[in-house]
Amino acid sequence: MSKRCEFLVSTVAQMEALASPIRHQIHLAMEMLGPCSVNELAERMGRVPETLYYHVRRLEKVGILAKVGTRDAGMREEAIYRLQGKRLRVDPRQTSPRFLKAMAKGCGSLLRFAQRSFEQALEARAERRTVPKRSLRIEQVAVRLSARNLVELNNRLDGLQEFLSDADEADDKQMYVITVATAPL
Repeated sequence: MSKRCEFLVSTVAQMEALASPIRHQIHLAMEMLGPCSVNELAERMGRVPETLYYHVRRLEKVGILAKVGTRDAGMREEAIYRLQGKRLRVDPRQTSPRFLKAMAKGCGSLLRFAQRSFEQALEARAERRTVPKRSLRIEQVAVRLSARNLVELNNRLDGLQEFLSDADEADDKQMYVITVATAPL
C-alpha cells in the first residue's frame, strides 16, 4: 500500500478526534465517495448535513480531512473535502499516557460503530428484508501467538485490507463493515 493511501495518526488531538462513532462513519463514507461535499456525505450516510459540519471541521482541524476546493451549489459555494489518507494507521512510536488513553477511546468508538452497524443489520433481518446468507458474522478467538506468528497475522490482515480495497465495487449496492481487533490478554 502506498504511503499516500495511509494517514499516520500521531498526535493526541488526532486520536481524540477519532473518539466518535460518527467520525468513523464519516471516514468510511469518504473512503467510498472520494472527495465530496458535506451534502454528498450526508446523503451517503442518511443524515442531515447540519449534523455533520462540526465533525467534518474537527477532522479537518487535526489534518485527517483536507479542504481541496469549492464548487457552485446553486446560490452558494460548497467546500469539497478529501481524506488525507484512505487508511488510518496509529503511530507505534507514540507511547505517552495521554496518547494511549486517547487511543483506547478511539478504539472504543470504533467498536461502538461496529456494534451500531451490526444492530442495524439485525433489525433488517428481523424486518425480513433480504439479508444474504452468512452476511452477519461475529467471532472471537483466544489464541497463543509467538512473535513470529503475530507478525504473520499482521501481514495477513494487511493483505486482507488490500483485498478489500481492491474488491470494493462502486456499482455493488451492499456495503459491509468489517472490524478486526487484536489485543494481548
